[in-house]
Amino acid sequence: LEAELTKESETESIVKKSDSSDADSDADEREIPDSKDSKESAPDDPYFIPMTDVLLLKHGPKPLTAVAVDPSGSRVATGGFEFEVKLWDFSGMDKSCRAFKCFQPFEDNQIKDLEFSPSGESLLIVSASPQAKIMTRDGEFLCETIRGYQYITDPASAKGHTHSLNGGTWHPIDGRKFLTWSQDTTVRTWIIDDAETIVNDTRIPKYHEILRPKTAQGRKVIPTACAYSRDGFLVGAGCQDGSLQVWDTRKPLVNTAHLLRGAHPPGTDTTSLCWSWDARSMATRATDDTLRLWDIRNLRNGPVHTVRDLPVLFDQTSVCFSPNDTLLVAGVSAAKGDPSSGQVIVYRRDTFEVTTLIPVGFFSAIRVLWHPRINQIVATFSSGVATVHFDPTHSRNGALMCAYRQASDASRRRRQGHGSSEAFIKPVLLTFDEESVRIARKMRKRFGNLEDETQLAVAAVITASERDQVAANEAANKAARKRAPPAGEDVGQRVGSLHRYMVQQIVLKKNEADERAERDIRGAILRHADAAKEKPFWTKAYLKTQPNPIFQKEKQEDEGPSGSKKPRPPPV
Repeated sequence: LEAELTKESETESIVKKSDSSDADSDADEREIPDSKDSKESAPDDPYFIPMTDVLLLKHGPKPLTAVAVDPSGSRVATGGFEFEVKLWDFSGMDKSCRAFKCFQPFEDNQIKDLEFSPSGESLLIVSASPQAKIMTRDGEFLCETIRGYQYITDPASAKGHTHSLNGGTWHPIDGRKFLTWSQDTTVRTWIIDDAETIVNDTRIPKYHEILRPKTAQGRKVIPTACAYSRDGFLVGAGCQDGSLQVWDTRKPLVNTAHLLRGAHPPGTDTTSLCWSWDARSMATRATDDTLRLWDIRNLRNGPVHTVRDLPVLFDQTSVCFSPNDTLLVAGVSAAKGDPSSGQVIVYRRDTFEVTTLIPVGFFSAIRVLWHPRINQIVATFSSGVATVHFDPTHSRNGALMCAYRQASDASRRRRQGHGSSEAFIKPVLLTFDEESVRIARKMRKRFGNLEDETQLAVAAVITASERDQVAANEAANKAARKRAPPAGEDVGQRVGSLHRYMVQQIVLKKNEADERAERDIRGAILRHADAAKEKPFWTKAYLKTQPNPIFQKEKQEDEGPSGSKKPRPPPV
């Protein structure tokens, strides 16, 4: 085995130096540094696996499910469960590793996939939304795909995706075209040049081509992982029924060029599908806890190699090939009750022997990416951290540009929350009261050693500014509370809700009218006198025949001679 490794090391190399002759002579004399992540050292590693050093990119506390590196290897994009996308620039960072931009492309939607275009000028962002967005490399919006009408029976008839997206990828050669797949059982290709701007809204009005995976019974099936081959001629898809379906873009996309039913057990999701650089093999990861290698020229004979018992807890758990197609890198999730199972494993492609193993403890490895130009491996974890593994001897640029760069004084002050120079801080100290200085002295644990006069001035300035900010916030909140409708009894004829308003306008005013009527009965009756005269209810028939009412005159009773009334006769 050692003889074979030595022979392969003479003919293959991962990193291509600019001066090949000088690099080869130096590589023969140098030894690869001992790995900090593994117990075993590899003084003569024929694969030049960049695992000796690591750089941490702290995104947040939630899992990172998406990562992308631009073709030059100078910029990294990360995203995950926090709905945020962060951009990292190796050339502008120091060893503190702070992202230069953070934004939310979709409101309250998990970021599922990120990928830079072949030119590196555009960034494809895919989330749980039915629409994908195209941003610039600096995080500025360019365009987005249209959303299809979701009440159409056949999703293929819609202009765009109608359900949540599962992922997206660029065409490896044509930088104008990209691919998306969704829960609506369709795979669609888009052309960015078709975007139209209507009222400050730039969208791609319709998909370019559509692929429709089918089950063995001819029914629709959801594609969970798709990828272009390295030459862009083939499109592979792993579906929920466990099948692998491949289309040839040079032919009509009605029927598949290669098809394998039962590549994975039915009902399992294919979390990742990766093509080899020679476009002859595919590697798949699925929720059945397996890693399989397939030969596209002979799919019916089954997988070339299979590795089992590799836990998968995330739908984005991926696998990738090394730049020279001799290795595979797979992320493994930490199984419940077995925290040591979370790791990143490197396999040989021909024998599937483990060459390197990076344990990550209680965290799950999700995304893995091996950049061919800078020869560095990027991995994301469920702890919200992305790691960039590199080798100072065999890697170039990328993390090497900032891993050993010390932070400047100006950047250090910015991280502490104050950017003013010390020359202006000391005079400003005299303008603050003793209360600020007293508070600053008590905050030694926060600001460090404050015995120095300049440090004390900085602490006092920050304390006073924070106190002023708190007071301003309280004043703003107080003003907002005054503007808000009161929650209790109405004040100034203002109520706190629509329900109270309806009660006041309908019920309360009606009750007030009834109360007034009870207090003045005669006035309540006379209030309707004019209406009764103009439109009588009982004597309406006499308006034309007797416009002037004639009432019966009073009848005087008969009186006797003495003026007394006659007694009424007794009843019979």
